Amino acid sequence: MPYDIVGDDEISGYVGADEFVGADDYDAVDQILSGLEIVGAHRFGHAANRARAKAPAARRPPGRVAANSHLSQALANKRASQGLVFDQQKPGAARRLVLGMASTGQVAAGALSAITARPQNLAFKPQRIVIPATIAPDFLIADIKVGNVSQMVQSGTLPAEAFTQGLFDGMMEMDTVQTSQDFVLQVQNIAGAARTFNAAVYGLALLAR
Repeated sequence: MPYDIVGDDEISGYVGADEFVGADDYDAVDQILSGLEIVGAHRFGHAANRARAKAPAARRPPGRVAANSHLSQALANKRASQGLVFDQQKPGAARRLVLGMASTGQVAAGALSAITARPQNLAFKPQRIVIPATIAPDFLIADIKVGNVSQMVQSGTLPAEAFTQGLFDGMMEMDTVQTSQDFVLQVQNIAGAARTFNAAVYGLALLAR
């Protein structure tokens, strides 16, 4: 079930409808989630639902009511057997959190290494990468990936020094990391000896209730 977190610094609080009281609150919900995609289920728009609600109810012969009830139960059992019925994990608060990334051991001189992290949330939208200034001169950033999708506009390398903590404006609009997806930094050691790489990734995390 993919989520899309598109909010900014002003996003906080909960996304459940029972938590909001005004129209502005629903705008905040739209900023946090663009929608849910449920595989195996039909989706109907609000307009269609309203039209269906206003339509006069068709009269059914009394004998068909029980038959329709049995048919509905049979269809529900079939969907359940096909795995189409599930207990949806409801999204809750979107909070700004940090994801730590570190190499497993040292990166050999001149070598490329994929530094991988898997956020343990419903979704995580990375917004800023921070690499310590003490190690940044020793590395290049060869790629930044959400899953297998590059977050760079073209292939090439970037100096890791472009992502240090002293950077004035390092905010990025990267894709949202979904459940069971990896966030990957592919780095290259350009120092004359093996080095350990580590970084912090700041972003919005969508938490379960």
